[in-house]
Amino acid sequence: MQIKSRKDFNAGIMFIVIGLIFAVGAMGVPALGMGGYPMGSALRMGPAYFPTILGWMLVALGVIIMFDSFFLTEEEPRKTGWKGLIWILGSIMAFGLLIDPLHGGLVVACLALMVMSAYGGHEFKWKESILNAVFLTAISVGIFNYALGLPFRLWPWSF
Repeated sequence: MQIKSRKDFNAGIMFIVIGLIFAVGAMGVPALGMGGYPMGSALRMGPAYFPTILGWMLVALGVIIMFDSFFLTEEEPRKTGWKGLIWILGSIMAFGLLIDPLHGGLVVACLALMVMSAYGGHEFKWKESILNAVFLTAISVGIFNYALGLPFRLWPWSF
């Protein structure tokens, strides 16, 4: 077999190695003196549960990508969409700043995140973005504040 997409092959190897590091590191290797963390169960997750599952999922993704590299030919690189990249990364930074250091609250931070990240897309429409932002903010407030009881500041003037 011949590798048709060197980029996919290398990406698959990278995902496999990173996934193994996380999965094995969380579970531990008693033979090497690494005790690891307790795994727990799906109902009572221990500290090793999430990184182990995520690590093995990353290994599986790496195997799939590496397998595809033998059959799919490499594509020409596309032009980077800098506008979208900057707006989406900026929306995440704005969320992080608004949620805690600037005390904007969960509602303001979620609204800013949704609208700014939508602006980074190819087809931005104000009406759809605002409706989507309001809907997803309401869901976020309902889940994190009311259902889970997490102590987020909802508004800038809250507690």
